[in-house]
Amino acid sequence: MKCHFLLFLFISLLASTLDRIRAEEPTTANQIRVGIIGLDTSHAIAFTKILNEENAPADVANCRVVAAYPKGSPDIESSVSRVPQYTQDIQAMGVEIVDSIDALLTKVDAVLLETNDGRPHLDQIIPCFQAGKRVFIDKPIAGSLVDAVAIFAASAEYGVPTFSASSLRYGTKTLEARSGSLGTIEYCQTQSPATIESTHPDLFWYGIHGVESLFTVMGAGCLSAIRRTTEDNKIEVVGKWTNNRTGVFREGSGYSGTAKGSNGEGPVGAYDGYRPLVVEIVKFFRTGTVPIDPEETLEIYAFMEAADESKRQNGAEITLASVLAKARLAAESKGRK
Repeated sequence: MKCHFLLFLFISLLASTLDRIRAEEPTTANQIRVGIIGLDTSHAIAFTKILNEENAPADVANCRVVAAYPKGSPDIESSVSRVPQYTQDIQAMGVEIVDSIDALLTKVDAVLLETNDGRPHLDQIIPCFQAGKRVFIDKPIAGSLVDAVAIFAASAEYGVPTFSASSLRYGTKTLEARSGSLGTIEYCQTQSPATIESTHPDLFWYGIHGVESLFTVMGAGCLSAIRRTTEDNKIEVVGKWTNNRTGVFREGSGYSGTAKGSNGEGPVGAYDGYRPLVVEIVKFFRTGTVPIDPEETLEIYAFMEAADESKRQNGAEITLASVLAKARLAAESKGRK
């Protein structure tokens, strides 16, 4: 009798564990319910259209946006003013609107953190980690390098993966160059618009697009940055990479660039739409495998922070190690409070 009871208990515990694993590890066979935090960016609408398309292709199938929490930036007018219309737009696609992040998390398996303002991201993502929800963070990952460090530290602490990327990372020619189509990259220059928002470091708000293209081609290993102003009063940041390689970001009117490698020269930095990024997000939601090393993402934001520090120091060369060390110390202090 005792053996029968123990066997029943074992089977019950096993069934409970399997149910929990199935809930925490969504696969392509099960629909992944996606929630959105922040309806102050067109990305929220564009991503939902791709994910909620009827008869969606296999690479994004069974992954649907089902709920959204609209609130984003508290004080950036360009963001705040968009929320009412984007809320209506997403409701028209059958997405439920909820009044809190906690309410959202009861309805979803994974989260798109879309708040256009990076400053609230750390506070917004912690409840997601606590609930065990995988999160994609749209650009900028945060409103400061300190918060970017703190987000990845929290991800590690809670054991919940996250990643952040601009759609520019997934330009076809950009990825080909990263994969070796031009050989070992010796020089790369990319450009993108760089609209400045006073609440963020200069390149975080929009320059991130061109900077991410640059790092996608060059890879990690940037040592320092020098910020300059071009003759037509545009931002230019020159980065030194390991092995005497050079990468340059320039403010411009469009998305483009050129890379030079050991096997030739070719175009990079083009914008090829949102879909390639959304495909990567779905893979991440399905598997929990992050497509970008967090250290590379932190290096991107350290490059942009170093550019600001170079500006403050009248064009001095600033090492990424110095700004990262300062940010890590501040993030640790923040975490102890």
